[in-house]
Formats: sequence, structure tokens, C-alpha cells
Amino acid sequence: MRTADIRSDAETKVASLIKQHDWDGSSLGQPESWPQPLRTIVQLMMDSRFPMFVAWGTDLTLIYNEAYAPILGAKHPGALGSPFQAVWAEIWTDIGPLAAKALAGEASWLDDMPLTMRRHGYDEQTWFTFSYSPAHDETGRVAGLFCACTETTEKVLAVRQNAAERLRLEQLFGEAPAFMALLSGKDHVFELANNAYMQLVGHRDILGKPARVALPEVAHE
Repeated sequence: MRTADIRSDAETKVASLIKQHDWDGSSLGQPESWPQPLRTIVQLMMDSRFPMFVAWGTDLTLIYNEAYAPILGAKHPGALGSPFQAVWAEIWTDIGPLAAKALAGEASWLDDMPLTMRRHGYDEQTWFTFSYSPAHDETGRVAGLFCACTETTEKVLAVRQNAAERLRLEQLFGEAPAFMALLSGKDHVFELANNAYMQLVGHRDILGKPARVALPEVAHE
């Protein structure tokens, strides 16, 4: 493969770095000598805007696309062409077994997996959804692993914050001496009700039900 073959419609910085990289210092050698399956995977990654990487060869040399670079933080661009384990040494106990499964021919899918990364010089709690898949050479032998991933840290933290806020609201409702209930939507579904309100309605099972169903006598008045 000519290094010029590593391209995209709009050349990315990572694609340029791959062309300029000294691959003689890696187990892969120059791109011209890369096996066709690896060339195909790299081209796929360069043309994609979804975070992806491939770890290939005896030391699982890391090659990634532009969308994956922000995930690396300060590890980029030094991570390019480096052994996968060395790049993510701080989380290897978490992802190492998954990499081993992929190299043994078994794919993995992880949803919102917690990982304590050190990509900006300090420990950082993150969450990721990703898959590790075996990457085969021309003979069908597993020669590496391919990963498509997305960071879900903001989503996980937002869900946790919403849950915490709901818990605080429930506590405030529960402690209020006056009758209090929270209804939502056009059907006025009961979301919350405090003890005083539950006593008022005879401790009926009203949560999650529209007002006309939970309290039919009120709806018909």
C-alpha cells in the first residue's frame, strides 16, 4: 500500500501523521508492506467519523482515526504506532482480558464500562461503550483487534445527577407536612406523592397512573 492510499475526502491530521510516522520502529514496518486486511481496516477508519482503532501485530501496534484522538487526550499523538498495552497501561487490568478474548477469536461488547484513565496527567473516572472484535490477516489468523467506541461519561454523569435530584425531591416531598403530589404529561400521571397526600387518598396505588385512573371519583366530578 502506498502511504498516499491512507486518505479521506478531507485529509485529517491523524491521516497525515500516519503518513509521516517512522514505522520502521514498529513491528508493522512501512505501510507498503502491511497486509491487505490491515490496509482495509485503516482505510475504513480514516473515512469514518466514529472513534475507532486497530491494534495489530505481535505487540498490538496502535493505529487510530481522527475521532479517537480526543479520547487519548495528552497521549496523542505519541500513542500512534505504540504498543496498545503501553498506551493504556493504567486500565490494562480492565481491558487486557477483553483484548485477550478478541485475540482468541471472541468478540466483546461493553455498555457504559467504567474506566479510570490517566490521559491528562491525572486519574479520571470515565465510562465507555465499545466493542473489541478479532482482526484477521489474509490467512484467516487473528492478527489483532479492532475497536469501535464512544465515550459515555457525560451521559452516565447526567443520569446519576438526575437520579440524585429526584432522590432529593422525593425526600423534600416526604418531609413536607402539606398535601403534595407531582403529576406530569397531558394525562396527569402521578410521579410523586408525599405521605400526607397518600393518607388523603387512602394509600391507594396511584404512582405511575393517570389521575383519572388513580382517582376516578375525582375525574368524574
